[in-house]
Amino acid sequence: MRAAALASLVPFLVSRALVWMGTELGARLLTQVHILPAFPAVAGGALAPFFHADAWYYAALMRYGYGPGPGSIPAPAYRAEFFPLYPYLAKAVGGTELGLLVIANVAFFAALAVTYLVARKWLDHDRAQLALWLIALGPAAMFFSYPYGESLFLALSVLCFFLLDGQRWLLAGLVGAAAAMTRGAGVLLSLAFAGEFLRGAPRRVTALAALLPIGGLIAVGWVDQVQMGDPLGFLHAGALWVPPQPRNPLFPIGVIGKAVLAADPFRPEALALPMLLGFAAAAIWVARRMPLSYGIYAIAMILLAVRTGWYVHSFYSVARYLAVIFPCYFAFATLLQSRRTLQLAWLLISASILLTYSALYGSGRFIG
Repeated sequence: MRAAALASLVPFLVSRALVWMGTELGARLLTQVHILPAFPAVAGGALAPFFHADAWYYAALMRYGYGPGPGSIPAPAYRAEFFPLYPYLAKAVGGTELGLLVIANVAFFAALAVTYLVARKWLDHDRAQLALWLIALGPAAMFFSYPYGESLFLALSVLCFFLLDGQRWLLAGLVGAAAAMTRGAGVLLSLAFAGEFLRGAPRRVTALAALLPIGGLIAVGWVDQVQMGDPLGFLHAGALWVPPQPRNPLFPIGVIGKAVLAADPFRPEALALPMLLGFAAAAIWVARRMPLSYGIYAIAMILLAVRTGWYVHSFYSVARYLAVIFPCYFAFATLLQSRRTLQLAWLLISASILLTYSALYGSGRFIG
């Protein structure tokens, strides 16, 4: 584990420095555009640039749960879109907005370390190290340092696979349940157990473990029932985010055209389709060259990201959904390891997008 921590330290520090610097520069130098009013507990303070968009809802959940809150807090029906483990964990360790930030960043460092351990089982050291850089400097990697559930979900999903590889089925299932209580996509970890089942893992214990991520989703429903009287609140909340007017089904292509015409290569929604195609190709590589559990999970996560983007008529968040699909980075690392020029260009472009999007987020703009 010490080697994994050392391998993760520099990618973590370098990438987080870019995110924190970009966020502060955006808050200080760019015109502020606030989708929501400043969260009351951080308004005007040093943490305010980090609490926009979804971070606002997680902070509200930490303080008020799914029950009634002050008039400036979104209704419980909207908060139910966001799963409870991350904000309730922050509440358990002090209930402060700083705690939300600390948990997100600690979870991301842990995610990188465990990813290195998993990668070393299938890749050599150089490719495993490169995979960490690709995750840490990814175009949407700023969300791993914001008060979002992405970093905790990444840490739990990677840990689930680490335990699966070690044939610790039930413990992996419990970690999968925690992932499903962090983001609804965690229930797809049950498919990884199905892959292990098909590879010949012990049937009874694997089948039982596969049910545990589903149990995590049921636990979220129980929380919704207790606090807001709707056991399917997390499902019903999704419909509240769908705009009344549908977009042309080809809008993911159209936004790229708009970005070109506007000479705006950093338009966040325009990044989604190229990233989606790249991750889809990587998932095919994973399905062909890695154990079945990895391929099933990667493909299912990509399909869920596409479905969600079309359902809400927006691909803004697709890059964030893709960023947590860790097996795909093993494919990217394999592609780039022997191509040094392409590797350098990839990392520089990705880091530039990361810095730019961090600045946009710091100014209050919605980037995903």
